[in-house]
Amino acid sequence: MMIDVLVTGAGAVGSFAVEYLARRPEVRSIALVDRDGARAEGIAWRATLGALQEGRHVRIEPLALDLTDTFALAEAVARWMPRVVFHAATLITVPEMARGLPPEVFETVRAKGMAGFLAAHLALGLSVQKALGQAAPGAALITAPFPDFTNQVLSRTAGPGSGPAPLTGIGNVDNMACELQAIVAQKLGVSALDVRPMIIAHHSVAEWFQRSGSAGAVPWQVRVFVDGRDLSGQLDLTALMAESSARIRAVPQESRTAASGVKAVLAALRDDGSFLHGAGPAGLPGGWPIRLWHDRVEVLDLPGLDMEQGLQTALAGQRKGGIETIAPDGTLVATDACATMMRALFDVDVARLSPAQIPQTARALRAALSAKIAAAR
Repeated sequence: MMIDVLVTGAGAVGSFAVEYLARRPEVRSIALVDRDGARAEGIAWRATLGALQEGRHVRIEPLALDLTDTFALAEAVARWMPRVVFHAATLITVPEMARGLPPEVFETVRAKGMAGFLAAHLALGLSVQKALGQAAPGAALITAPFPDFTNQVLSRTAGPGSGPAPLTGIGNVDNMACELQAIVAQKLGVSALDVRPMIIAHHSVAEWFQRSGSAGAVPWQVRVFVDGRDLSGQLDLTALMAESSARIRAVPQESRTAASGVKAVLAALRDDGSFLHGAGPAGLPGGWPIRLWHDRVEVLDLPGLDMEQGLQTALAGQRKGGIETIAPDGTLVATDACATMMRALFDVDVARLSPAQIPQTARALRAALSAKIAAAR
């Protein structure tokens, strides 16, 4: 049987995504995979009931499965043959770190590079990619965990028998674009649907705005069009982003990140070249305005900015986030500041990690974070 969407991970982003997808007319069937079978079943049933409240009956199939078991995952994928895979599972979440680590430790991680934990965000993605390569290489792959970084690795490990490269990731710059769309419309008294931001920026920019209300030391490029007219020079876009970030800083963000994912999934299902902002689209660093189809993505230029300038903007953010470079084979090279911090605080060496080293390092990071959180209680 063929299903429309496979969602991996029934955490906050994945569970919201299932809820939203179940209520969309483009979606008739969903599979949800999570290590916690009871949670997956509960989320699936809740989404079924919520969709019925809106007159929609969508088949949602939950499955208890450890995503590191590539063979079992490939068997499930072969049975479902999903058109689109929304990969939302990770071994470590930022909210968990924010809640559990001592504040000074968490702030040090943010300052020196959240990408110190990148292996923990990549390990399950590599397993999903491999399973798709064995069972459904034509599925569209869309990712959620730190895609500005991780999609570069997954694009380099993709290939015949290895699995598809992600089309794009979600959240991050797409969230920023939505914020500007809403607040510019509010300030100008126009419909938000008539406002189109175009942004090139790295995850680190969104991180800094959420943290401090500014882009910090991280560059970003932005244009805002209102009813087709470029009004960027008439608006203080940094101040508007800061105001929006302040409004939502005290509340969880996973629901809007999931909405970004749903937007990308629906674009891939419709195969219509929808406009959105992608994180790590086509294996690029950072976030970019894109058009998305089921089997391809078009990265769009900002007026007055060439591709090389955009790449340098994204790479500057990447370095601020803790990654010096990503080699052609997918090897991660951390900045000295990030690697030193991770050794000092968590006793894990992330200075240079090949794709083959990522699963073991991910387990070490998971264990080190759990120990640090337990010690802080």
